[in-house]
Amino acid sequence: MRKTVNISKAKTASRQSRAKKAVSVLKSHFEEDVKVSQELNEQIWSKGIENPPSKVTVTLEEGMLYPAESFESETQEKEEIEESEAEESEDESSESGDEDYSEVVDGTMDEVKDRVGELEDPDFEALIEAEEAGKDRKTMKEWFENQ
Repeated sequence: MRKTVNISKAKTASRQSRAKKAVSVLKSHFEEDVKVSQELNEQIWSKGIENPPSKVTVTLEEGMLYPAESFESETQEKEEIEESEAEESEDESSESGDEDYSEVVDGTMDEVKDRVGELEDPDFEALIEAEEAGKDRKTMKEWFENQ
């Protein structure tokens, strides 16, 4: 069940308890005992304790309230993530020799050194080219040349 709930009554509470009051006003709109999901709780508290949203659209599923947007897109996101992970694993198995070095050199110096250490037989010339195309750090290029 999808429902838009007006929780502006929470604005009548003291400043330091408005978000708490918003959660209780939200629960009071339902006849049965409901729990608030972590996502919905974070949405209510997103602007802090003093400024909760005045309206919230929720989806009730098995006694749990979810934000309507995240509940509808949650299943789509899971499917997309599973598909992309499957494609990545296929790409990694088929392209074990060809590494996308732009992703490797994106990060701090220590992170890049750790990633390069994890690689089997890294191509340092390709790493230097990726670094020049990216952040172009002199010390990083020197480190690649010394390896």
